[in-house]
Amino acid sequence: MMQQMMSRYGGHNYLLGKGKASYQDLPEDQSLDNLLDNYAPEIIPNHYYVSTYDAQPDWMASYTTLPHIPESRRAVKVGTIDHVFNELLMQYPIEVSTDIYFTDLHYPNVYIAYIKTDGRNLDECILNYKKCYDLTLMLFIRGDDVGEVKLRKNRASLLKMLVLNLYKMGATGDSYIRFTPSKTPLGKNLPDDIDSLLKDTLEDIDSDEALAASLSNIQN
Repeated sequence: MMQQMMSRYGGHNYLLGKGKASYQDLPEDQSLDNLLDNYAPEIIPNHYYVSTYDAQPDWMASYTTLPHIPESRRAVKVGTIDHVFNELLMQYPIEVSTDIYFTDLHYPNVYIAYIKTDGRNLDECILNYKKCYDLTLMLFIRGDDVGEVKLRKNRASLLKMLVLNLYKMGATGDSYIRFTPSKTPLGKNLPDDIDSLLKDTLEDIDSDEALAASLSNIQN
């Protein structure tokens, strides 16, 4: 299925007869705790993440409706990013809009992101494209860096989550078009100049090292 070839489902690279190459990097035990303890890279001190753009654990899946996970808050819309679609090799640029939702997962300091990309401009290249809520990112903040665990009250953690998510989506440089915050408590916790702030921040982030430097500069 063409849609499953999108980079949000484990990256771009394939191994003949084995599917996405990134599957080889995942541990046999893909439980939340094992991924956080033994797999998730530390992007800046005390910040660990798992992204399906690198490799897709079994449970970081796609959903037809926004899930409500027991013992976790309902996911809340942060905003909408208009961007160039970079998840498949295209003959020409296609602009899309993607809604972004955040919540916590089992622990108050473990956050996840769902993204839902509108497919009106994708029909010609992805046959029978279906909009869904893709769980693409998990961020674990530990120690004294956690602070206030609720993202609607902690702007720094909210911004780090958002910048990391957009970087993994490839919404950087010329691929970034516009970000519109939602009117939810998460959207209202973003700075008034969030669009220009994100555009300037993501303009030159072209590596994990540049991402880490940018995240380190985000303070409450």
